[in-house]
Amino acid sequence: MPSSADKNAVVVSGPDTDLTAEELHRWSNRLARMLLGMGAEAGAPIAVAIDSPVEAAVAERAITKVRGIPLPVENGVLPEGAKLGITHRARRTRLTDEVRWLILDEPATLRRYLVGSDSTITVADRSA
Repeated sequence: MPSSADKNAVVVSGPDTDLTAEELHRWSNRLARMLLGMGAEAGAPIAVAIDSPVEAAVAERAITKVRGIPLPVENGVLPEGAKLGITHRARRTRLTDEVRWLILDEPATLRRYLVGSDSTITVADRSA
């Protein structure tokens, strides 16, 4: 993450959205909490099947905050050892049931995400 002086610098862009360093930090904290709630563990590979560059950046940052290893799903092939993954409904239909998927655009996920805390992930959060 850039220094606090750079918190308003755009760090990732997509066709419809730009995220500043501060937004990436806050958005990824919310997603990290959701992953922890699903049982994400340090050192565990977590599959990322997301096409949007902005959402992929948020997912990858969230995974690193829980000390997981973000790995892309390439040609429908899951990363070895992945038990969790992040995707969208449109891609989910083409993915295996071998992992537990967090589907970003499901209404229940969106509700949990929007009300979740965006405060910095701590050691206590990761060990809860």
